[in-house]
Amino acid sequence: MYTKGEFVVKANTGVCVVEDILLRRLTENSDEKEYYCLAPIADSRAKVFVPVDSDKSNLRKAMDKTEAEALILSIPSIETKWIESDKSREQEYKNAMRSNDPVALVAIIKNLYFRNKDRLDHGKKVTSIDDRYFKLAENALYSEIAHALDKKTEDMKELIAHSIA
Repeated sequence: MYTKGEFVVKANTGVCVVEDILLRRLTENSDEKEYYCLAPIADSRAKVFVPVDSDKSNLRKAMDKTEAEALILSIPSIETKWIESDKSREQEYKNAMRSNDPVALVAIIKNLYFRNKDRLDHGKKVTSIDDRYFKLAENALYSEIAHALDKKTEDMKELIAHSIA
């Protein structure tokens, strides 16, 4: 269980602070349940409510500085795999994003970094699917690492690119 003031990461939302833990009733006929009230650090006016007892929330503790530095050092050794089928590849990207796993996000970024570079080197455009998931993975990963290292998210792109190339 997370505590008030703790930083967590929610898939598709990013780094959030646990603002409160409260009892809520979704409908008149339902039982009261405990919920985390999360405030995304990217938009502190937004609120996200997540059941405390849900194993489907994809909520995890945010990386600390040591974990973020270790992840960055491990980037060169994180394996990637290329999937030829656009449909299968997109499904793999969706699964990785839902998993809320930083290593899976690094794998997406590494895959697409090299694919996009190759396409551009050969005079081809980056596909819209690849571009969309590259940006989603970058945003999710870089914002968490930036938070852990107390840096700006924009500074993470260069830092991670040096680890990939």
